Amino acid sequence: MNKEEIEKAFTPPDKCSICDSEYDPEEGGVQGHFGMMPVTFCVWCYSSMLDMAEQDLNMHNMEDEE
Repeated sequence: MNKEEIEKAFTPPDKCSICDSEYDPEEGGVQGHFGMMPVTFCVWCYSSMLDMAEQDLNMHNMEDEE
């Protein structure tokens, strides 16, 4: 692989990695890397993931308090 192919392979896509909708940075969402894997999350999928993580953290906090 040449340098350009490697850069292309590690560039986050312009479609959401979950729902395949077009990514619009002005709407929100995020592009980056999950470990080495390039990912893109639209505003809806990103907010859903954050909500899921918050619920999970709250459940663990409740267990710790008992």
